[in-house]
Amino acid sequence: MKQKDELLDHDYDGIQEYDNDLPRWWLALFVGGILFGIVYVGLFHVGNWKFASEQLETEMAALQEQMQAAAPTTDENSLSRDALLQLVSNSEALVNGKEIFIAKCASCHLAQGQGLVGPNLTDDYWIHGGDITDIRHIIEVGVLDKGMIAWGPMLKAEEISNVSAYVWSLHGTLTADFAGAKAPQGEYVDRTQLPITDTNK
Repeated sequence: MKQKDELLDHDYDGIQEYDNDLPRWWLALFVGGILFGIVYVGLFHVGNWKFASEQLETEMAALQEQMQAAAPTTDENSLSRDALLQLVSNSEALVNGKEIFIAKCASCHLAQGQGLVGPNLTDDYWIHGGDITDIRHIIEVGVLDKGMIAWGPMLKAEEISNVSAYVWSLHGTLTADFAGAKAPQGEYVDRTQLPITDTNK
C-alpha cells in the first residue's frame, strides 16, 4: 500500500517531490467536466436540442405567422395611396395617429421621429420603401428580424392608416443637424418623384 506523502527518488536540481494523490474534489470536477462536455456535444451538436437563440427564433417566426393569420381583412379601397394621402390633411386622423405613435412607436423612434433603435422617420432615407403605402405595410406586418412587431393584429385598420399618415407628415420636420437625430439609413427617396395618384402598385 502506498504511503501518504511518499518521497520520490526524483531529484530536480536538488528539489524532490511527494507522490500525493490528487484531492477527490478535484478529480470529481475533472471527470464531471469531461462527462458534461460529452453530454453537451451529444445533445446540442449531434442530437436535436436547440440553443436558446435558436428556440427564440423558431418561436418568434411561429408567432409572426399566427399574428399575420389573425390579421383582419380590410377594404383595399381604404388602403389606397389616395385614401392614405387624404388622411395627411385630416387633422382628426393626424391627432389619432400621433397618439398611437407616441404610445406604440416612440420607444423605438422617439417622440419626434428622430430615431433610436428604429430609424429616423423625418429624413429622406427609407429601408423598406418610402411611399406612404410602404409605410403602412411595414406598420401592419412588422419587420421581425429588426425587432419590429406586426401591429396589424393589434390595431384597427383605421388606426394603422392614421399612424401611417402621421409618420408621412413627419418628413422634413427636423433639420439634418438636429441634436440626437439618427443618421440616415436605407435608400434615398425623392418624394417629388413619387406618383401623385394611385397607380395600382
